Amino acid sequence: MEKDGFIAYCGIEIVPDGDGYCTRVKVEPRHCNPYGIVHGGLLYTMADTAAGYTARTLTKSPVTLNSDFHCLNNVSSGVLTARTEIVKAGRHILLLRVRVLADEQILLAEGIYTYYSDGKDHDR
Repeated sequence: MEKDGFIAYCGIEIVPDGDGYCTRVKVEPRHCNPYGIVHGGLLYTMADTAAGYTARTLTKSPVTLNSDFHCLNNVSSGVLTARTEIVKAGRHILLLRVRVLADEQILLAEGIYTYYSDGKDHDR
């Protein structure tokens, strides 16, 4: 799978990680909001991308049913990583947890993503 234009614009790197994928980005001034801290939209985009790529390793053509995302902390520099954990991989429903960390130590955000798949390849 190739990165789309928005992911590339954000400078997000997509990396295989265990049973799924994680995303990484080195914070640059363009990632910060007017307060000088990382924009919450970047945190969400990193988590959503990591979850989506992981979901595609578990089933064909997953569709997001729901996401619940919480920003808990923030930084103005460093390397951010979004790591995915598979909570449940059923026949049709996937439940994934994603944690966004700064420098692999500070928890910035956490989300739960629910996907549905009928098991058919709709990408063709």
